[in-house]
Amino acid sequence: MKLSKKSIRKAIVAKTQDYLSSGGSIEKISLGESGRNTNEPRPRPVFTMGEASGSKTCLIDVVATIDARKVKTNKSKLLTRTKSGRHKKLIYDDFGEPLREVWINESGSRER
Repeated sequence: MKLSKKSIRKAIVAKTQDYLSSGGSIEKISLGESGRNTNEPRPRPVFTMGEASGSKTCLIDVVATIDARKVKTNKSKLLTRTKSGRHKKLIYDDFGEPLREVWINESGSRER
């Protein structure tokens, strides 16, 4: 059976109808009401701020090493990049409006 949103939705509706037909009931909860019991204390958070700093590992050296590798690879890529032989350059008038396009070779000579 292919799992799709439509098939999952149908399965949930079928299970809900089966539950209700076997005598189960669903309680309506008003908006904003919590599902937790307010008489019980809240559970402690998983991450606590009061940990001893001795158990932590300093990663400054590791991050610096990774950043150094990134810099090396970026520089080598920039050095090996080659420009194409021709590119288009726009010629503008005194008011900044484009007049025409000119093709320029790598040697600097113009072509029309």
